[in-house]
Amino acid sequence: MNVPPLGVFGQVAFRYDQIKRSFYFWFFQMKVSDAIVPADDLAFIDGLWADWSPGYDAKEDLPHVKECLRNPANLQAAMGYYRALFDPARFGLPAAMEEQQAMWGRPIPQPTLYLHGTQDGCIALDAESAKGVLSFLGPGSRVERIERVGHFMLVERPAEINRRILRFLSEGS
Repeated sequence: MNVPPLGVFGQVAFRYDQIKRSFYFWFFQMKVSDAIVPADDLAFIDGLWADWSPGYDAKEDLPHVKECLRNPANLQAAMGYYRALFDPARFGLPAAMEEQQAMWGRPIPQPTLYLHGTQDGCIALDAESAKGVLSFLGPGSRVERIERVGHFMLVERPAEINRRILRFLSEGS
């Protein structure tokens, strides 16, 4: 959901609109993020959720996210993921891209349902780019764009998302 294969993300990663959305990759590389992200009761996280799922009222969900991230070790682990994967000294270079391709760029051979929200403020995957996802998925796979839903579709529309997943699973049996 909402994070396409590297080969597809690579097609949109360096577009202006996606670079703006991916600012946090680089922001988390800076040590100042260690002070800014937890400041003011993790207000930075409020901003990410608002940008990534525009129009969604996360007042019930954000307290749980923040409860977890208030633990400094958990926050460092969350930001550490981006520090390791998007090392600015290596990001986009052939050797680093080969490593990433080996980790998450290979096709998935099993039938897979890929879902992406049309209002995802984190990854700008338009209808044309979404078509490319299918080439990384096994036979019997489907790609569905969900209208008027953002990045956190599981909390925005849990019943609809679960219904889509269950339908896909039942069609394959």
